[in-house]
Amino acid sequence: MTVKPNIIYILVDQQRIDMLGAYGNDIVKTPNIDRLLDDGILFNNAFTPTALCGPARTSLFTGCIPTKHGVTRNAEKGVPGKEKADPNPELPVITDFLEGYEKIYLGKWHIAETRLPEDYGFTGHNFAHYGFPGSGLYKNLVFDQGPGDHNEYRDWLKKNDFDIPEVSEQFFGNNPNLQTQELRAKLNCPEEATIPAYLADEAIRHTNIAVSAEKPFFLMLNFWGPHTPCMIPEPYYSMYDPLSIPEDPAFNESFHNKPVHQKHISQMWGVYNLPWAEWQKIVARYYGYISLIDNQIGRFIDHLKVQNIYNQSMIVFTADHGDAMGSNRLIEKGSFMYDTSYKIPMIIKQSGERKTGSICDEFVYLHDLFPTAIEIAGEIPPSLDQAKSLLPLIQGETESMDRDYIYGQFTAHFSEFNQRMIRTRKYKFIFNSPTFGELYNLEKDPYELINCIDNPDYREIKKELIEQLLHEMKKLKDPLYGWFHRIKDVY
Repeated sequence: MTVKPNIIYILVDQQRIDMLGAYGNDIVKTPNIDRLLDDGILFNNAFTPTALCGPARTSLFTGCIPTKHGVTRNAEKGVPGKEKADPNPELPVITDFLEGYEKIYLGKWHIAETRLPEDYGFTGHNFAHYGFPGSGLYKNLVFDQGPGDHNEYRDWLKKNDFDIPEVSEQFFGNNPNLQTQELRAKLNCPEEATIPAYLADEAIRHTNIAVSAEKPFFLMLNFWGPHTPCMIPEPYYSMYDPLSIPEDPAFNESFHNKPVHQKHISQMWGVYNLPWAEWQKIVARYYGYISLIDNQIGRFIDHLKVQNIYNQSMIVFTADHGDAMGSNRLIEKGSFMYDTSYKIPMIIKQSGERKTGSICDEFVYLHDLFPTAIEIAGEIPPSLDQAKSLLPLIQGETESMDRDYIYGQFTAHFSEFNQRMIRTRKYKFIFNSPTFGELYNLEKDPYELINCIDNPDYREIKKELIEQLLHEMKKLKDPLYGWFHRIKDVY
C-alpha cells in the first residue's frame, strides 16, 4: 500500500517577500527557511489574491477568490450592519477532503467569524477571529485583538512555569487618534516563552500524536508574525543595527498622481512624516521578528528529521500577504496594490524524490495550494474558477502554469475601497472603483512610483490591460464587472 505523504503548510502573517534570505536579502538571518530550498522549489512570482488576512486565508481554505467565497473583509468589532465574515457554506473547504489524514490547525485562525477550526474537523487550536494570544495577557501591551476568555497560550505559559511577559519600549505612529497598536516593542521574557516557541512546541506535540496513531497528517501551522506589533525579546530585539538597514527604494514616495486614499492611510498609521531613521528602528524589529520565527521553524523541522518523517512530508512555507514596511511611505497592507503587499514568498519542499534548489518564475497563487493538497493526498479537487494544483509543476510534469497575468481584488479594510488589479510581467493596471486608476511600467519602474494612467504613450497598453481585466472579471463573475464595463472607455 502506498504511504500517503504528510502535508505541512507553514503560513506566516504579513511577510514581505524581499525580507528573507532566500529571496536575496543579505541582512536578515533566515537560515532555516532558506534551507528548505535545498530540498525544494522557490517561487519568484507567487501572489495573494488579496492583501488582507481573513479574505486571503479563506481563499487558501476554499480555493476561491474573496468575492466567490464571501469573506471580503476581516472580522471587525463594532461595524454596524456588516455581514459576518464567514465562508459561503455551500462551498467545499479543504477539510472536506484528505480522507484518512489527521487534520491539525495551530495558531492564527482569522478565516471564519462565527466558526472555529474544530467546527471544520480540525484538531489543535481554536483561537477566535484574529485571536492574538498576547493581547489581554502581556503586561503593558496596548494592542487588543485577543482570543477572548479562553487563551490556550496562557495555559501553556502556566504549565511550563513561565512568568507573564512584560512589554516595554513601545513605539506608536504619531497620529493621536490611533494609539491602539504598537508598531514595535520589546518583549521581556526568554525566547522559550514567546508565541512562536509555543507554536513550535505545539507542532511537535500534535505531529507526534499523529505519528503514534500511524496516521498521515495535514498540518496548518500559522504564525501571528511578523505582523505588527513587532514585539520581540532579546537577542532578537538588538540583533539588527537600525543604522545598517538601507533606505527603501520607494521610501521617497510623493503620492503625486496617486489616489489620495494612499496618503490618508499613511497619515492614519501616523507614519507619513516619519524620517527614515525612525523606520530603520521599525524594520530592525521586523527583521528580528522574522529571525525569531525562523529559529522556531527550524526547531520544528529538526524534530521532523530526528523522527524520520521529514523526507515523507511535503512542506510549504508561505504568507497570506506582504507588508509595505516603509515602501511608498506605507506600513502593513490595505487599499493599495503594490507588489510589496501582493507578492508573497513561497517555498515548497516535496516529499520523496526531490527537485532540489529549483527556481520557478511561473505565476502562481496562494489559493493554488488548496487543490495542491488534495491532489497530493491522492484525491480529485473540485472544479475551480481560477486555482490550479501545483503538483504537476512540483513533480516536473510541466514547466508552465499557462498564466499570462495575475488578477487581484480588494474590498475593504477600515473603510470601503474596491479595487481590481491585472498584473503582467511588464505592466500593472489597477481599477480603483471610487477614483482614478493606476498604471505602472514594472520594467522601468519596479518600485511603482510613477503612475502612467494618463500618459498618452501608454494609451494602447492601458486599453489592452483593461480588456484583460474585464475578461477575468467576467469569467469570475466579479460583482464589479458591470460598473467597470460601463465606464471602461472613459476610465
